[in-house]
Amino acid sequence: MKKVLLVNWDSYPNIMSGGVYSWEKVLVDSMTDYDFMIINFLSNPNANGKFSVPPNVTDVIDVPLFGSNRYEEYYEEKGKHLADKLRRTNDRVIRTAFMPMFRQFLSEIFSNECEPKKLAEIIFALHKFLREHDSKKCLEHIQSWKTFISLLEQDPLYREMTLKEALTAFQIIQRNMQILSLRVPEVDIVHCSLAWLPAMVAISAKMEYGCPILITEHGVAFRELLLYYNAYLRDEPSNIFWKMFSSNVVRTVYFMADVIAPVCYANAKWEESLGVERSKIRVIYNGVDTNKFRPLDVDRDSRPTVVCIGRVDVFKDIVNLIQSINYVKRTYRDVQCLIYGASTDLDYSLRCTNLVKSLGLGDNIRFMGKVKDPEIAYNAADVVVISSITEGFPFAIIEAMACGKGIVATDVGGIREALDGCGLLVRSSHPQELSGAIVKLLADEKLRKDLGALALRKVHERFTLESSLRQYAEQYEMLSSRKGLQLAVGQEMRK
Repeated sequence: MKKVLLVNWDSYPNIMSGGVYSWEKVLVDSMTDYDFMIINFLSNPNANGKFSVPPNVTDVIDVPLFGSNRYEEYYEEKGKHLADKLRRTNDRVIRTAFMPMFRQFLSEIFSNECEPKKLAEIIFALHKFLREHDSKKCLEHIQSWKTFISLLEQDPLYREMTLKEALTAFQIIQRNMQILSLRVPEVDIVHCSLAWLPAMVAISAKMEYGCPILITEHGVAFRELLLYYNAYLRDEPSNIFWKMFSSNVVRTVYFMADVIAPVCYANAKWEESLGVERSKIRVIYNGVDTNKFRPLDVDRDSRPTVVCIGRVDVFKDIVNLIQSINYVKRTYRDVQCLIYGASTDLDYSLRCTNLVKSLGLGDNIRFMGKVKDPEIAYNAADVVVISSITEGFPFAIIEAMACGKGIVATDVGGIREALDGCGLLVRSSHPQELSGAIVKLLADEKLRKDLGALALRKVHERFTLESSLRQYAEQYEMLSSRKGLQLAVGQEMRK
């Protein structure tokens, strides 16, 4: 059987929630003609380590990025021992062999004129070195910090970064570069669920074995990183540093990819703006299981009911939804809004619950936690709402459409591609506009039914699970046949 290396971050099989997890699980379960090896980079080393996978998953390699010293604590490679790496990694080797490559790496990712081909070559050189040497000793060596600081000081803008910001940047780079010490298995295809630092594994696999690279971006990594930086980084030199760093990494991943399969055309436009050749892009929409998600007769509350299914986090903009329900209450005093979804952001969760209390909405808004039967939750709604400030092509939209519901959603990402003509679109972060659309649907049962019928038809025509999986199977077959050619390309790049 042909082999696929699936590379992801905080997702399948450890983190059992969210759209990316659902997509990966269905993909692996359905592609029974392929064996999968999975690399999952984990922000939290205490993430779930007990999970079940189908027989075609031959290995799962968990790489905790924080809270541990070395990935070898969690995963031991056959025939490779940490003690051997430690013995080989002495001060002389670090200074003479590692430091020149590390300086080259930093110079490229700091550069306004980074060459993706050159950065890919440096990443592969570091990978070859770190798989035989201890990354912790190399990256925690005093000379690594001095090298980092010296390069910042050479830039008239970056030298203005505070010591705290510089140290944070260095530590994040330290932690993520341990990825390069992972011995990459030889496979027929590398499939990455995002174009970001974990995809450095794919670069190494292509350079060494000629493995073609397929990138599926559910949300464009660079776009979401920009939102994060703008929200949390108040120090302007640091903000610009991270934008440049991210752009250089993402562009290099795109450069090395053979096919980029965004889940919507909105994502494709972002990717093209970052230098991706249009010929590389193959949009594959997410698909919904129409046997599970369909119109159902369920027990329903007599109160006007609004349902939202999604994580409680800043990108889903639950605050916007709460504020909109406060406006809806002026027309429908007994309206209830049921918010389903887990949260990993305690501060934002507290902000949401405190806002509910301060607005006196305790009887109108309920946080339901993780949903076990989303198809029942959708069918119990009069109106389904998505209030996000950024999206790719969310499963919540097509699942609600498959249930024939009236939907209000913010016009972000690929939502328009799904909902245009069969739902109501509003601007993001405009609670009065969102509330107006909710009230419009609550007041007009015929409109809800008409839009729901149009949505149901559109899902069956364009967004079925079978159609999505068929397109991935076609890409797998095409890419796996290219492997020999890609090996020659990788060898040529290394010359």
